[in-house]
Amino acid sequence: MQVTSLKQLILETLKSDDRLWYIDDETKKVELNQILLIDLAEHNDPLILKLLASNDQLKSKFFLQVDDFFVFKSNEFKFFLEENKVDNSYTAYKNRIGLTDGKKFLKDTNDVVLDWPYKDCVLEGGQSTEEGTDTYFEYDEKAGQFQQKKAKRKEIFFNSVLAYDEIDRLFDPKALVNWKRFTKDGEQEVKEIKRDENGTIRENMIIKGNNLLALHSLK
Repeated sequence: MQVTSLKQLILETLKSDDRLWYIDDETKKVELNQILLIDLAEHNDPLILKLLASNDQLKSKFFLQVDDFFVFKSNEFKFFLEENKVDNSYTAYKNRIGLTDGKKFLKDTNDVVLDWPYKDCVLEGGQSTEEGTDTYFEYDEKAGQFQQKKAKRKEIFFNSVLAYDEIDRLFDPKALVNWKRFTKDGEQEVKEIKRDENGTIRENMIIKGNNLLALHSLK
């Protein structure tokens, strides 16, 4: 009877996910992109969880059963991968710390990698005035009262986890208000929007507001 190691079992179970594999430029061998695998596991990727849970041995090792539900133990899975990459290694990475491009260490390549913050956030994109300024009140100790001031709006990035209520509100369906129609006879009240037989709007529209919110409203 051939005994399959847990590490090899993971490889066999995940081999159907094409995202996790790449051909090494030097060895020309198919290698596992362990950094991507860890990232997907940490974000509870549905396909990764489905594949791991399809094997009873992996399911018992990396999932916790609570009544009729199973909770993925991502920290234990990540720890197992990181601790089993040195001896009998199945990746091209060595046991060292450094910046990577997702596959290899940057010091081992000539590639330039562009990265940016706030990838886990949603831009609010709002503004209180057409000029993009906000009005606020600041207490003036000399005058003994609050003074009204204006400043250019600062962009706000809502974290996808910490500010999910604000993000849900931003993604809610939007309504365009204060409709006006301008014709050769002047401004008219808007009672309905002219559409063709397919329901497509057949009037030119000018939308005043923040670009991001206007595009999302149209979408």
